[in-house]
Amino acid sequence: MHLSRVVVMFLLVFLLIINAARAENVLTAVAAEHKMLQYTESGEVHGPSAEIFKLLLKNSQLNATLEFFPWSRAYQTALNRENTLILSMVRTKEREHKFHWLIKVSDLVRGFMSLKSHPDNQITDIADAKTKVIAVLRGSYSYHSLINLGFSKKNNIYEVASLEHAIELFLSGKVDLIYTDPNVLNNHLIKQQQNPQALISVHILPQTRRESYIASNINTSASILKKLKSAAYKLQADPDYQYYLAYKPLIKE
Repeated sequence: MHLSRVVVMFLLVFLLIINAARAENVLTAVAAEHKMLQYTESGEVHGPSAEIFKLLLKNSQLNATLEFFPWSRAYQTALNRENTLILSMVRTKEREHKFHWLIKVSDLVRGFMSLKSHPDNQITDIADAKTKVIAVLRGSYSYHSLINLGFSKKNNIYEVASLEHAIELFLSGKVDLIYTDPNVLNNHLIKQQQNPQALISVHILPQTRRESYIASNINTSASILKKLKSAAYKLQADPDYQYYLAYKPLIKE
């Protein structure tokens, strides 16, 4: 009986060690839906950033499930959950030490968009923009970049929970400007069979250009991180990677 207990205890400890080792090597990924970067359609993941993600996994010989959340939840998940990747996150000074930055997925541009039917809302610089009411997605990079540029909810920011709501407010003239990726608005108008060039003016300023990356949680296991970094390095010269990196044309006025 005593021997049986010892055997059982040994097996339990062995299983715990095996499960811990497996858990250490389970990789997950999170992202927010963005029609120009990564999104789901008919149960499949699409978009240029998603394709780069797939290339990264293939070349690192790793598997990961991609989960879609609202941006703030996706960010907090990647920040706090070990062995978690996050797609299309802007690389900023504040975030630099919080993640491992693996590979660039887009040269990110944010723009202030105004309606051509309201020429008084045209802007030429940040000072001009601060005199307008601007719709922006709550908790997003766009929101935080405006805050860092000196905008505020008290004076000029109109926070919304979804980009769809922001676009609705903008097109109805209830706000002066919308601040987001110009491609998002372009894509929305085209789907509505409208001509973006006829409807909107896009104001892109030097302060509103950034790069976004696939990054990993700071506590990602060393073995996983080594594979990911090696794959990311090799992808730099991959024609498919270069194609998807460039696959985001901007609106031209």
